Amino acid sequence: MTNSTIKISNPLAQGRVWEQEESMSEASFSELYRRHVNKIYYYIYSRVQNSADAEDLTSQTFITALETRHKLRDEKKFTPWLYSIARNKTNDHFRRNSRRVDLPLEDELFSIKAQNPTEAMLQQERLIDLEHILASLSPIEQEYIRLRLIAELPFGEIAQILNQSESTLKKSYYRLLERLQAQAE
Repeated sequence: MTNSTIKISNPLAQGRVWEQEESMSEASFSELYRRHVNKIYYYIYSRVQNSADAEDLTSQTFITALETRHKLRDEKKFTPWLYSIARNKTNDHFRRNSRRVDLPLEDELFSIKAQNPTEAMLQQERLIDLEHILASLSPIEQEYIRLRLIAELPFGEIAQILNQSESTLKKSYYRLLERLQAQAE
């Protein structure tokens, strides 16, 4: 994953007006937007595998967050709340398009940088094997991988997003990693 900034329109720059009585200020939402936009984009991209769709869904996620920010009672829970919105927007996208959620490894996210053609071929074969292993995972297991490794969220926030206890989530996640490691060997 690269650290380059994704150019997605900021809902605040689209003429949306904040009401004075709302608890979250424009400045604080703008800061949260800057802090989360790339990770939200990559999380969504990992699910839809299409840059244009990922950009649209990222924008929709932040517009929905902006419009419904009054429902967020605790600003400390912004991140799990935002990822829940992103997850729901992506699920809606798949329902509309009747496509299965997959986790293929595309070149945009995982580019192969090798010194020689033989090394490049070996890396490509490993990525294909990994793609097959990940494709065999259940949707919730793929979500564990996306939220933990792509979105880089802590277990507490993932537990909130998935409505699971943190201890159950950790146990499931580490068992999944052990199983994946055994399959990879």
